[in-house]
Amino acid sequence: MSKLLNRRRSAPWWQRHSRPMMGILAGIGAIETAYITITHWLGGNVVCPTTGCEQVLKSDYAQLFGIPLSFVGFGFYVAVGVVAVFFAPRQEKDQDFPWAWALFALTTAMLVSSGYFVYLMAVKIGVWCVYCVTSAILSVCLWFLATFGRAWRDVGQLFTTALVVVLVALLGILAAYNGVDASLQAGSPTIASQQAQGLQSPPLVPTSSGPAELALAEHLNKVGAREYGAYWCPHCHQQKQLFGKEAGKKINYIECDPKGVNSQTQLCIQAGIKRYPTWEINGKLYPGTKTLEQLADLTNYRGSRNFINQVVKSQ
Repeated sequence: MSKLLNRRRSAPWWQRHSRPMMGILAGIGAIETAYITITHWLGGNVVCPTTGCEQVLKSDYAQLFGIPLSFVGFGFYVAVGVVAVFFAPRQEKDQDFPWAWALFALTTAMLVSSGYFVYLMAVKIGVWCVYCVTSAILSVCLWFLATFGRAWRDVGQLFTTALVVVLVALLGILAAYNGVDASLQAGSPTIASQQAQGLQSPPLVPTSSGPAELALAEHLNKVGAREYGAYWCPHCHQQKQLFGKEAGKKINYIECDPKGVNSQTQLCIQAGIKRYPTWEINGKLYPGTKTLEQLADLTNYRGSRNFINQVVKSQ
């Protein structure tokens, strides 16, 4: 008993209280993901200081096989909370070792999944969701407490377990998202054939369109508006994300780079395009990325302006 008390007193405070802390963090994560999931199922919009949340949460990357990722995250948070509070409440007990391994495996899988979704937001979606970033931070904290919140008898086995979990999680994630990328690519059947000829296509648009975005795109077509851009232009990609993939297909987009898919370089030269993107509206050129509100004002759009994609500011 004296050895146990001395070991407890010598351990850092966060290690002595790692299990209750994990329960609290998991509870916060469960509440957050439950809110996102319920809001998704009810067809509403989450409360967010930026519109990046809606762009991320309504993108194709935010659900797999029709199931919102927030619901999957909710299940992980509940599992971690229950194990930490009820099955492995004290890290000194030898009999809690099976549950300690379970906590380590669960939190490692969460860490890998959150890290990959951060990569998706940074590289493929192009905007940031406050809830997703918060969940990633919670995953890091839970993994830290599960890993360093107790003394392990076999550190080598710990590394082996981590490697197995990371590999399995990564393979599962890559396989699942390969289907998402394939479905996005299938939306443009001519791209694959033109890419085989060495032509370049712009990045896939992961954001979805709302009714207002679709209505504005149709209006822009009716008034003869054109968007000039290049496949490699990041601001052009941001402009497409504002419309979403469905509305973006309705835009009269002119590819100016001769190496791009469906290139119409001569039209760009004739129009005097010097910057990407550039909008041509009623014979006038408007360079730079435009918000959907600005495009609506420039074309006297009278329809709904309840746009869900409003992150990018004009350039």
